[in-house]
Amino acid sequence: MMRKFLYCALLVAFPSLLLASASIENSDFIPRVINFVIFIAILWYFAFDSVKGIFITRKKAIAARLQEVQDNLHKAKQERENAQKRLEESKEKAKEIVNSAKQEEYLIRQKYDDQIKKDIELLKSALEANIEFEHRKAVRTSVENLLNELTANKNLQLNKEDYVNIITKRIS
Repeated sequence: MMRKFLYCALLVAFPSLLLASASIENSDFIPRVINFVIFIAILWYFAFDSVKGIFITRKKAIAARLQEVQDNLHKAKQERENAQKRLEESKEKAKEIVNSAKQEEYLIRQKYDDQIKKDIELLKSALEANIEFEHRKAVRTSVENLLNELTANKNLQLNKEDYVNIITKRIS
C-alpha cells in the first residue's frame, strides 16, 4: 500500500522534474510535494476506514448476490432434474398404459370374435333347422295336395301300393 503511494508521488513529481527549466532550489516544488504528501496522509487518516468500509460492504453485497444466484441456479438445476425424472416416469407410465390398453383390446377382440363365431354357428344351425323344417313342410304340403287330387278323382282306382309308389316318387 505504501509502495502504491510512493509510485503515485513519483508519477506526479517526475514530469515536473524533467520538464522544469530552473533548478529545484529556485522553485517551490519541494513544499508542494510535502503539502501533497500531508494532504494524502490526512485524507488517508480520515477517509481510509470509511472507504474501506464502503468497499467491504460492496464486496459482501456482491458475494451475497453471487451466493443467491448460485442458490437459485442450484434450485433450478434440482427442479430441472426433478422435472426430467417426472417426465421419464410419465413416459414409462404412458408406455405401460398403452401396453395395457393393447392387451385389453386384444382380449376384448378375442372375446367378441369367439362370441361372434358362436353366434354364427347358432345362426347356421338355426338356418339349417329352418330349411329342414320348410323342406318337410313343402313335402307334406305336396303330398297332401297329391293325395287330395287322387282322392278327389273318382275315376282312378289305386291300391295302397300304388299310393306308396306315387308318394315316394313325388317326395324324391
